[in-house]
Amino acid sequence: MIDGGYDIDIEAVIQNIDEAEVVTFHFPILRQTLLIDTRCTQADGQPAGDGPLVRVVPMVDNAQERFATLRKLRPGFGRPQSITMIPWARSVSALEWSGVWERVLARLDRCGDGRTLAAARRAYRQLRALELVELREAIVGRQYRTVWRRTRV
Repeated sequence: MIDGGYDIDIEAVIQNIDEAEVVTFHFPILRQTLLIDTRCTQADGQPAGDGPLVRVVPMVDNAQERFATLRKLRPGFGRPQSITMIPWARSVSALEWSGVWERVLARLDRCGDGRTLAAARRAYRQLRALELVELREAIVGRQYRTVWRRTRV
């Protein structure tokens, strides 16, 4: 499907999931980003009322725009100490079969609650739905052009 030809160092991805405060998975074909902010305490050290954040957001052009998005979504939090930006050129389902999604859920389970895991599962379903729409568009030809023209024989 969408997974051909892209090597991803899964061990490095998993290490970043385990260590970074904020992890983003960029899906260039979907023009969307899975934003995972694991922070539970605000800049002043007080517990956050809403816990970690998991959300599908539009892709941005640079890190400064991502930090601006985080400030808007999480105004009580300062700048994250660590952020990992992972370009994921594979299919959304590859997160699951590669073991990456399981590691994301485990990390969220350590720092969140049932609401955080439910938000993660909703975000995953949203990405899968977006991917199916994109695949359908590619098949029927809307928003896509063929590389080769059909020739009559």
